[in-house]
Amino acid sequence: MGKSLRKFKREREKTTSPFHPEVMKVWNRGFEAGAKRQNELDTQLMLEWLGKLEEIPGIGPKMAWRIREHFLDFMKEKRERDESGEKLVARGLC
Repeated sequence: MGKSLRKFKREREKTTSPFHPEVMKVWNRGFEAGAKRQNELDTQLMLEWLGKLEEIPGIGPKMAWRIREHFLDFMKEKRERDESGEKLVARGLC
């Protein structure tokens, strides 16, 4: 989940809902399914873009490789930060 999505979810959890708890549970499942699908689509789009880097004038195979490597390193670090943050939240430390 992105930072703004987590913030939205935290704010949503703080507010009380006039809806029946079962309705909210179903709505939350739908919301999370939609967020997961959007993440998949965004990832697919980014992979397509990374695959076409050589088509950009001035970017050769070496530079394209460096850009891809940088992007993958960034995503790996982000995933590690997110996982460590989720562990802290699960332990009640955040």
